[in-house]
Amino acid sequence: MSWSSRHLLVPLSAVLLVLSACGGDDAKDPVCGNGIVETGEACDDGNRVDNDRCNNRCQVNTPATDAGTDAGTDAGTETDAGTDAGTETDAGTDAGTETDAGTDAGTIDAGTDAGTIDAGTDAGTIDAGTDAGTIDAGTDAGTIDAGTDAGTETDAGTIDAGTDAGTVDAGTDAGTSTATLSALEPAAVFARSGTTGETIPEPLEVTLSTDATTDVVVQVTSSSASVVVANGGQVTVHAGSRTAPVVVTADAAAGSAKATLTATLGADTRQATVRVLGATEAASLAFLSPETVAVSSGQTALVTVTLDVPPAADTAVALSTTGSVGSVPATVTVPANQISAKFTFTGASAAATGTIVATLNGQSVSAQAKVTSAPTTNHIVISEFAAAGPAGANDEFIELYNPTNADVNIAGWKLQYKSATGATYNTAAFTFPTGATIAAHGFYLVTGSTYSSGSTAASDASAGTTIQLSGTAGHIRLGKPSIGTGLTDANAVDWVGYGSTADSAEGKSPVTGTPAAAGSYERKAKVTSSAATMESGVDKDAGNGYDSDVNSADFIIRSTRGPQNKASPLETP
Repeated sequence: MSWSSRHLLVPLSAVLLVLSACGGDDAKDPVCGNGIVETGEACDDGNRVDNDRCNNRCQVNTPATDAGTDAGTDAGTETDAGTDAGTETDAGTDAGTETDAGTDAGTIDAGTDAGTIDAGTDAGTIDAGTDAGTIDAGTDAGTIDAGTDAGTETDAGTIDAGTDAGTVDAGTDAGTSTATLSALEPAAVFARSGTTGETIPEPLEVTLSTDATTDVVVQVTSSSASVVVANGGQVTVHAGSRTAPVVVTADAAAGSAKATLTATLGADTRQATVRVLGATEAASLAFLSPETVAVSSGQTALVTVTLDVPPAADTAVALSTTGSVGSVPATVTVPANQISAKFTFTGASAAATGTIVATLNGQSVSAQAKVTSAPTTNHIVISEFAAAGPAGANDEFIELYNPTNADVNIAGWKLQYKSATGATYNTAAFTFPTGATIAAHGFYLVTGSTYSSGSTAASDASAGTTIQLSGTAGHIRLGKPSIGTGLTDANAVDWVGYGSTADSAEGKSPVTGTPAAAGSYERKAKVTSSAATMESGVDKDAGNGYDSDVNSADFIIRSTRGPQNKASPLETP
């Protein structure tokens, strides 16, 4: 039907309704709009205005606003489509307004308000067949998926009148945590019989791969009735946390003394053991650690005594030493429900070896102890050098020694040379390469361009012809990277003058004498060292740590040179 025909038919039907409702003056025919409630009228307010409580047929008619506002639907609100003209606004769809297609026929069910919406059905449900022009309740302009969470969705078809539009699938909550089970630790713990609580000496905990975004329940089962996990085995890791303790009840008489606990989350499982202790079970000594304690004289080190099980009460362990190696406290106390305690060992004032002993209830455990003498020199020294050798004038070497107890990085440091009476050290110097390090009590060997190692140590670095030592007198200086060429410099670490004419030796007293072609100058191990003790006697492997800051007192002349390098055995003063 054309749009113009619709406009003609609607006014005509309205006129017919008015005439039929108002009638004439005959008492049998009530007059609607005269202000008198007559037979057949439910009301008469003196007008024929529709959409108030008394409509143009003098029947009570409260404007119908759809009672069902579905909080779970995006639009949520629907205006009653029931107007005489047959126009309906479908408020239950995202699209908005829909003109009731049932007006073209011009046939309005006079007995039913056009477009009545069944208020007893969930919001958005249209009562089929009551609207003029027949609205098919099953074909509203769009499908609202009643299970869609509170987002916007364009109608596509049928409104599911039987499902609340906004129902959230409880199994697919947007906040579900994706954390997985990472650990059940420590791997072995204890629980004392007759108690309920966390394990000892540390709490057993479940750990997730990441912080939980919602509460995550990890199921923990026990292999023995002697250990029962609280809350039916459900351990909850709360939102924002990554770990949660496992609370257990222990009963030594209920089953095996050791239980394996298994934590499960999805496909992930982790295990740990819980050993049930008797209410008053005694502890025994297990071990001391470290097994060997090494310190310099007067220095200290922490030592740990460990028991086999956590004691029920504070437990004192007796301590002692042997071999005059140093001192320890008389006792150390392991607290109740803990398994270990630390104490301090202080090395003796002189070099010594011995043991540290712990005793409990007649049982003892021990650790080895070694005390080394404190170094008399606290810096790298020039320990041996040769100004010439069997292969000629450039068959030279300069050996360094580290008398300290720590490795020293000498990368960037410099070796310099000055003639016997020169005003400054040569501008040309040997710079130690990146990575150059001298181990504690170890050596480093720098050689000349024609160094002949023979059966002795190989070169660690070659100075080439940068440093060319005089065969009779001169100076060698070791300095840090920023050292200059002046005779005195705060960055100088060690220096030595050799030959009677050397004017800048330490203590203004150079090493005198000239070694044989195969000989060298060597620093002493201690004040009493001699050429004989250094070459083949008691000081042969005692290092080169003696430094009185007087060159003539610190060096001896060897008949056969003995250079050492990084690969050479360490030598302790």
